[in-house]
Amino acid sequence: MMGFEYKGIDSSIYGIICKSVSRPLLPAVRMRTAIINGRSGVYDFGGGDYETRQITMHIFYAQSNLYGLRAKSREISAWLSSSTWARLIIGDEPDKYYAARVVNGVDFKSLLATGEADITFECQPFAYMATDTGNDPTWEEADFPWITNIPWNMVRSYQFTATGTKNFTFDNPGTQEIGCNSPQGSKFNLIVSGNWTTLAISLNGKTIEYTEAGSGTLIIDNVEMEVKLDGVNKLSKLDGDIDSFLIAIPGENTIEINGTGLNVNVTIDFTPIWL
Repeated sequence: MMGFEYKGIDSSIYGIICKSVSRPLLPAVRMRTAIINGRSGVYDFGGGDYETRQITMHIFYAQSNLYGLRAKSREISAWLSSSTWARLIIGDEPDKYYAARVVNGVDFKSLLATGEADITFECQPFAYMATDTGNDPTWEEADFPWITNIPWNMVRSYQFTATGTKNFTFDNPGTQEIGCNSPQGSKFNLIVSGNWTTLAISLNGKTIEYTEAGSGTLIIDNVEMEVKLDGVNKLSKLDGDIDSFLIAIPGENTIEINGTGLNVNVTIDFTPIWL
């Protein structure tokens, strides 16, 4: 038996007993194939993205009478209802969450003063770390990624200063790369604070150049492919691999920053993701 948290509310609040019914190890692959007349089988273009995955939890709850049972069922229905993706955390992996929603409806079954139901969540294919590397959670916070192989002094492990050319190595504990092709809800920002005359950042064979001297806080969003200086859009000031921006791969990454007139602090702010 295990509980789960959805939309920031733990299932125990409703007096629910839960168990996992279906949690596929791998989501289905969206095949990239074509049928060619006169050739057996299919032509495979290779690659292929992942479909959403379905996670089903069985819940059981009890009340003193049928009226209370029906009222409790409506409370649970209101909790599970969501028109947008919300965080789903399963009790045996408290350091990770899925972006999930209930789309197929829920059939509550009752007998005397007990009720039960199967809750099927449609989830984005990957699991996300419950916090990101730009946060600095304390030991007491529930969302610290205790199970994940990541330093407890997290921010300081993903932050460095540069007054000239600087190489900095950081670890991505997830199993998937993070970049412009990552699913909705992914995050990989580079936050550059300080001042510079020229500025270039390289990572895993790709380079982004900021072509305007400036100062303040520059945020390079490598998922949404945006760049802002103190909240102002500066996409027109970028050069280099602007068709893809930068990508963080699983495992060890070495980022290089160089330029002139550099006096900056850099924070690598991303959310690791797992298949």
